[in-house]
Amino acid sequence: MALKVLIVEDQFLEADSLSIILKKEGYEIQGIAKSVEEAVILIDKSKPDIALVDVFLKGNGTGIDLARLLDQKNIPFIFLTANSNSITMEEALATKPFGFLIKPFREREILITLNIAVYRHQKSIEFFSRQHQWLSQLLQDIIDMNGTRSEKMLAFVKALTSFLPFDFVVIDTDLTNPDGNAVYRYQRIGFDEYVRFDTGSNPGQYELHRPDLVAMRKKNSQKRAPYYLNGEQYAENCKSDMVEQKIAQIKGFRSKLWVPLLKHWDLDMSVAFYGCTDNTYSTEHIELIVSVQELLAEVINSIRKAENDQDFPTKAQRIKHPGQLLKPELEGIIGRSPKLLEALDKVSQVAPFDSTVIIMGETGVGKEGLVKALHQLSNRKSRPFVKVNCAAIPVNLVESELFGHEKGSFTGSVEKRIGKFELANEGTLFLDEIGELPVEVQSKLLRAIQEKEIERVGGRTTIRTDVRIIAATNRNLLQEIADGNFRLDLYYRLNVFPIILAPLRERRQDIPALANHFVTIFGHSLGGKEVTISEAAMKQLYAYNWPGNIRELEHLIERHVLLAKRSVIDSFEMPEPLPMVRFAPNSGAEMKSFDEMDKEHIISALRKCNGKIAGQGGASELLKLRPTTLRSKMKRLGITWPVK
Repeated sequence: MALKVLIVEDQFLEADSLSIILKKEGYEIQGIAKSVEEAVILIDKSKPDIALVDVFLKGNGTGIDLARLLDQKNIPFIFLTANSNSITMEEALATKPFGFLIKPFREREILITLNIAVYRHQKSIEFFSRQHQWLSQLLQDIIDMNGTRSEKMLAFVKALTSFLPFDFVVIDTDLTNPDGNAVYRYQRIGFDEYVRFDTGSNPGQYELHRPDLVAMRKKNSQKRAPYYLNGEQYAENCKSDMVEQKIAQIKGFRSKLWVPLLKHWDLDMSVAFYGCTDNTYSTEHIELIVSVQELLAEVINSIRKAENDQDFPTKAQRIKHPGQLLKPELEGIIGRSPKLLEALDKVSQVAPFDSTVIIMGETGVGKEGLVKALHQLSNRKSRPFVKVNCAAIPVNLVESELFGHEKGSFTGSVEKRIGKFELANEGTLFLDEIGELPVEVQSKLLRAIQEKEIERVGGRTTIRTDVRIIAATNRNLLQEIADGNFRLDLYYRLNVFPIILAPLRERRQDIPALANHFVTIFGHSLGGKEVTISEAAMKQLYAYNWPGNIRELEHLIERHVLLAKRSVIDSFEMPEPLPMVRFAPNSGAEMKSFDEMDKEHIISALRKCNGKIAGQGGASELLKLRPTTLRSKMKRLGITWPVK
């Protein structure tokens, strides 16, 4: 069946060209819209399978506005844009597109991008289906389990954790019951640790007085549709709702997801999730929770019917929820901060499946720990785990290292060599520092991932491979794409399931646990030397910005344990802070775009090199760019030599 495509583009020639190319390849064009308004009419008339959307359109709305609507309707979309700078791409990326096409298009690029978009959409549907089945089974297990109300409720909370991120959850088991004991509130304090807050039993900031609770429950009983609020939206909502404001103050919550649960078509129960980050919830979470709404209601109903704690002292049966599959301490992952827990939750979600994963974060932040956890929790844990550091391989040997080579394929190849893809067959291949991979090798890596087959250097036969790819990078790949150093199609092939690991300065509450962990390790390595850190010294660790993250902290602790003459480290000799470049434009000066600044910078380099681009003393050497990248930038920015 032909794929139905909607084109949203206000330039007739470009829209018509796209239409001709796609029709020739067997796609069915649903229509061409010049504005958001026209696009909405066409979407309602005949739901397309995929949409190609220009970022800038005629009329009031933009392509980004339309993208939000397409996301709600679960229609995959690809952005069309003439602007490849990272700022535009980051703004567009927030809408979760399935690809980008940079103008002017080439036919091959269009078809590859569409192919990748369809692939990613299919993978997201498969992933959703697996999550739905897994969560449904866990909920059914809780319905069938024996145990007290508290035991069943805690099992319920733990089961939800790996599917719906939260730092605090409020479960109302009976909205019509005026008894405040019908409400269960749990705060998450660790990867598999929770604290329950009972009405009237918790001090200070955690207290919700009975009138507040009654008002909140009354308001909830009037809502019948699930919703989520993130960042500023949630902050604005709190301004007009004093009870929500009190809840938000518990731990500085920035997001909320509220779900009503019906019993016999009447609103009877509800679950509210709260997160500490700005963009915790999305339409995917709404879709998942709605898909199991009836089971959720059955779980809570079974909890209502369970025995009270004091009447039923027997131990409840163990429910193996996703969170219990990963024990952070055993994997060498230390910390309890919300941002670390969010990353660990994503690990437990995706580990059992073969989805490609990319882990992004600054150098020294602990990305490799997550990679090892992903492999150990997967069905491939007994198979090979092969690591490739893309930054450590000489450029001329990268292809041979990844795919292998035949004897005599190049000077010095005196014997056949098996590449990393073959070594990792049926296992996991970890591509560390993927952002360092040369552009000329990226197309071959893309084919290996997409087609699941490789060719050795100098070989004539294709070799089938079954490898799960996990990539990691400390680079901003969007900036690398904008600079022409990373392929957009490879980015989207890798970016099936991204996990972002926050830097240490954004999760400072993990510093004491990490510091004490390193002190213990290095103390034991020195023959059982017992060393502790004073309160004043710990404050120094808190105050530092940690540009080197956990690796820098580890080295600092090791050095001071070695030099410690007493059993207590009273103070640390902290590194000098790295110089930071601060931009302070004149208030009266007009801000230039990135393209304008790039153009001026390239022209300046060309003048200094008298128009020479490649080779020693050329502009590409001066700008530290590949000659092909520089020529591409010059073409896009309309730069010719001599400069007119």
